[in-house]
Amino acid sequence: MVILNRFGPAWGSFGCVSQFVLKIETYLRMASIEFQTRSLGLEFAETAPKGKLPYIDHNGKKIADSSFIIEYLKRHFGDSLDSHLTPIDLAIGHAVQRMVEDHVWWLMAQERWWAPENPYWDTPGLLEGADQATYDEFQAENQRKCTEHGVGAFSPDELRARGNADMDAIAALLGDQTYLLGQQPSSFDTTVYAFLWQILNAPYKSALKDSASSHGNLVDYIRRIEQKFFSHDPMSLARQISNP
Repeated sequence: MVILNRFGPAWGSFGCVSQFVLKIETYLRMASIEFQTRSLGLEFAETAPKGKLPYIDHNGKKIADSSFIIEYLKRHFGDSLDSHLTPIDLAIGHAVQRMVEDHVWWLMAQERWWAPENPYWDTPGLLEGADQATYDEFQAENQRKCTEHGVGAFSPDELRARGNADMDAIAALLGDQTYLLGQQPSSFDTTVYAFLWQILNAPYKSALKDSASSHGNLVDYIRRIEQKFFSHDPMSLARQISNP
C-alpha cells in the first residue's frame, strides 16, 4: 500500500493546503493506485526525507518530491497515463508543468502570505494551535522568500498581469479538449488540476481565482476531473491512517 504523507485537512474542503500533495493524490487516483493518507501537520520535518511534503512510504522506502514520486510510481506500477503521449505532447506537458510549478506556485504563495484574511493563521493540518509569535515567524520567513524570488516586490497590477498571462496560456492550450493533451488524462493533468483546483477554491481574495474563473473551459475542466476522480472520499478522510 502506498501511503501519502500530507499536512492534513484544512480550509473546509482541502485535503491538504499543498498543491504538490494534491498533485500526487490526483496521480494516484487517475492511475488507479490504491493509497492511504497520513496527516503530519508541522511534525513533517521529523520524517520527510527532503524536509518537505509530499513524500510517500512504499515497501519500506520513503520517496520525496512530487516529480520523483511520479517517476517511482511509473516504474513500480507501470505508466498508464503517459505511455500514449507523443514527443511533442511530452514537450508541451513539460513546459506547462514548469510554468505552473515554478511560477504560478510563487504567485499563489504571495497571495496566501499577504492575504488580509490570513488563511494560514490557525490552519488545521498546518499551523493550528501556533501562537502569534510562531505564526509571525512563519509569515515573515515566507514573505522574505517571495521577495527574494521577486513576486513579493511586484505591485498588485503586475501580479495580476502575470497571473492572467499564465491562466490565458493554460486555457488556450486546453481549448475544448477533455484533458490538457487530448481526450485522455496524463500525468501533466495532475499538476494543472491540483493548482487550478486550489486556486478556484481559495478561501481568500485572489487575483488568480478571478483570472481562472473568467475561463469557462478551465472551470469545466476542474469540474470534470473532480467529478470523475474525486466524487468518492474527496478529502481522503476515509483513507486516513494514524501516525505510527
